[in-house]
Amino acid sequence: MALEIIFFRSLFRNDRTKLTDREQATYWGNKLLWFGGIIFHWSLLVILLRHLRLFFEPVPRHVTFLQNLDGFFQVFTPTFFVTDALIIIALSYLFLRRILNPQIRYISLISDYFPLLLILGIAVSGLLMRHIYRVDLVETKRFALGLVSFDPVMPKETGVAFYVHLFLVSVLLAYFPFSKLMHMGGVFMSPTRNLKNDSRAKRHINPWSYPVKTHTYDEWEEEFREAIREAGLPLEKNKEQPLGFPASLSTIESPEKWRG
Repeated sequence: MALEIIFFRSLFRNDRTKLTDREQATYWGNKLLWFGGIIFHWSLLVILLRHLRLFFEPVPRHVTFLQNLDGFFQVFTPTFFVTDALIIIALSYLFLRRILNPQIRYISLISDYFPLLLILGIAVSGLLMRHIYRVDLVETKRFALGLVSFDPVMPKETGVAFYVHLFLVSVLLAYFPFSKLMHMGGVFMSPTRNLKNDSRAKRHINPWSYPVKTHTYDEWEEEFREAIREAGLPLEKNKEQPLGFPASLSTIESPEKWRG
């Protein structure tokens, strides 16, 4: 589980299948997709942890350390964070991949495009808010602390970029529980990853299973017997066959052929 959650093990090694000239199935991974996915997820995690400085006073030491590490290059003023650029690059690649690859585009739905565009909008609006449309961080933190304490105070002299960013974040939080983004929690409950692979030695019965009304083949054949006979299709259970003869031999015309 740790290898899957931290390093995306299955995506690294088992993404595509191809038949060789000897008609043998070979499996290999898409390293570019794995790299783009892992860069996006790790950058998003670092950005979320950095934002904790807005909700705590004083700021925890590990948040300050992570912020200093992320802004190590300190190219601009204010500090340019590496993860801000990485998440935009990774999201752009994941979005363009769905558009430019015909196979991926064929199976993609609106629910695949929308989260990418939504998170990309959040990242771009946050980057613009930090470096172009400056906002007062003191007022922003005052507003965030007010939300946490259920005593919100509207920030003063805050531009449109802040409200656009806040609106997109709110949409993401509302959309998250009903979207494919729930794989973040679902991966921990995946039976193929947290159960023993001993189904051949032991039968696993679902503890919350309940009796299910089934329709067996014999019942189906009995229900449509006349229609099947009129269509000339074979019947597994032939009522006209002699006793003791198997159903598969009851349609043989000559006993001599059967003996042969």
